[in-house]
Amino acid sequence: MRRKTFAALEGDIISMSKKALIIQPFSSEFEVSYSLIKDAVRVISSKLEGNDIEINRIDKTFPFDSVRSIIEVIYDNLENVDLIICDVSNANPNVMYELGYAHGIKKPVILISRGYDLNLKRNEGFVHNLARIIDDALKNPYDYSTPKAETPKNKVFISYSHQDRSFFDRLMIHLRPLKKQGAIDLWVDTQLQPGDKWENEIKEALKIAQVAILLISADFLASDFIVDNELPPILSNAKMKGTKIIPVILKPCRFNRDKNLSVFTAINDPCSPLSTLPECKQERIYDDISKCVEKCS
Repeated sequence: MRRKTFAALEGDIISMSKKALIIQPFSSEFEVSYSLIKDAVRVISSKLEGNDIEINRIDKTFPFDSVRSIIEVIYDNLENVDLIICDVSNANPNVMYELGYAHGIKKPVILISRGYDLNLKRNEGFVHNLARIIDDALKNPYDYSTPKAETPKNKVFISYSHQDRSFFDRLMIHLRPLKKQGAIDLWVDTQLQPGDKWENEIKEALKIAQVAILLISADFLASDFIVDNELPPILSNAKMKGTKIIPVILKPCRFNRDKNLSVFTAINDPCSPLSTLPECKQERIYDDISKCVEKCS
């Protein structure tokens, strides 16, 4: 009998315990991805109260009974799960057949391909990203039940001091239309929920950010967490990956004298910080930020 359970992640409800199935070739080459997928499922299961998500791969259900053929066992497995995770790395014919059947019966499917590292210890980012997708797919199965061609979204990270929350809140108002249109995937620390490993979440968000908005003030520059944990990967990604850096000067501060930050052109004149401007000029700058992000999309 299935019991009701609650998901702490994102604060939403997963009403029943769930079953997931991994589709991939039954070879030693895929044991790493098999382990990583199970780790991602464990991350989500740890957020649930009282229930684990049951995860299986068809070969792990051996021995098959003598009454049914292997194809009947495959159909039964595909038809009686809530979620399918399919590794299409080698375009294996059996995997593709099972994937086609899964799409045909409108099962929610998550596709993965060989982007993970064969060294298990270096795959924390992959595991946590997959865990979030699994969580979303269980809550919104319809969104994953039909193959869709989607335009990639720009990942946008906002770095700010909580002392400057009022400026952050106003910026979010200007970026909300882009988020609603699906033009950007906006990551901010306000979406973290109790129980989330926030340091890991921020680290992974920084890895994939294509745009970083820096709300700079004396409080921003004095924050040990920002200076030691957020800025280094942001600056490194700007150099190595071309991440777009958008500095916004909120209050008088030493931005122009900071050798790491002053190389980037601020969206507003550092001599005219937002806090010194009338509301209409502040709004113009917020709109300029929105335009800049939109051009990057």
